[in-house]
Amino acid sequence: MLNNIKNFLILNNVSTATASTIENFSDNVKKTRLLKYDNLRGLGILLVVIFHLMNPFTDFPFYNSISKTLIIIIMPLLFFVSGYFSKVDENTEIKAFKGILIPYIFFCTLWIAFTIIVLGSNFPKMPYIVPARGLWYLLTLFMMRLFLPIFVKIKHVFWIMVILSLLIGLITFETNIFSFTKFIYYLPIFMLGYYFKNSEYYLNTINPKLKELFLKIKDFFSNNKTMTLGILFLLLITATFLFRQYPSGFFSFELSYSQLDLGNKIGILMRLAALFASLLAVILLNYLMTNDETFLTKLGKNSLAIYVLHFYFTRILDIYFIHSDLGSFLLDNPYLAGIYILITAFMITYILSRDFITNILNKIFEIISKIFIKTDLN
Repeated sequence: MLNNIKNFLILNNVSTATASTIENFSDNVKKTRLLKYDNLRGLGILLVVIFHLMNPFTDFPFYNSISKTLIIIIMPLLFFVSGYFSKVDENTEIKAFKGILIPYIFFCTLWIAFTIIVLGSNFPKMPYIVPARGLWYLLTLFMMRLFLPIFVKIKHVFWIMVILSLLIGLITFETNIFSFTKFIYYLPIFMLGYYFKNSEYYLNTINPKLKELFLKIKDFFSNNKTMTLGILFLLLITATFLFRQYPSGFFSFELSYSQLDLGNKIGILMRLAALFASLLAVILLNYLMTNDETFLTKLGKNSLAIYVLHFYFTRILDIYFIHSDLGSFLLDNPYLAGIYILITAFMITYILSRDFITNILNKIFEIISKIFIKTDLN
């Protein structure tokens, strides 16, 4: 575990290395490792769906605590894997535009149309600038990949990002334009994933004795799954206990410490605890996850379709089922609610993970890309 933490510390001393040199090392990583990260992303996507299906039931203390614990894992896991799959090359910016910004604009438009036509909502005041439901992830990921070539050249960049993620809570924003506060908060976790991918390069730049020590620690956690799982379990229990009384707004990372009625010192300490818990959780999950193909692999490979489309399912179910006479009984029975959440989550993820859905979306994005991007830049 610590060897990978050291990897991003080492960046502070190797800022003169070019991005291409770093990527040459990452090309040596075995392809089978990619299955592990697809599995991790699949787990993150499954938990996202479970989390949103759980929202109507947070009046139950158990579900309220679980939802806060899931926040410690869900988005950090997705940003960690996104960082792992990110690459710096001459086409980084155009790839970010094609692969992330175009889908973001498309799905923002689709959601706005859905809320107006189906839900009867008004046209948003700041469309696209303030992301539509859940789409802040795509917008922040676009900015992360857009600026990644710059980030890797900055000394002490990881620690700068950690400090900024804490200090941003001191500022009160009337409107979270471009999900800027979320972008700042999740940057360290995204970069952690990038450093994991290039760990071979960074390990080869440190003292041989330190490298040997870090590899031994890594092997210990990799070869002792039970202990690693136990540490993760204790971490999540501690996080649940620590944050059980905190408002959900704390975990949106959009509100300032003053808006949350926290003192600046307490706010910084609690945000630091949340960030540390997330970093440690994704590292432990990284060592626990298998390289073998599982049902999570399909979810991970087709994660975009699941992420952006599941909001329609959860919203419709919430309005037309949960709060109807037929489904209202779930609001009085936490056990039936749990069965409903799990069964529905697996049904939604199974349906949306089908290849034909992803293929349709890819064709739509390709058509849009041809309209706006010159062919010689593809």
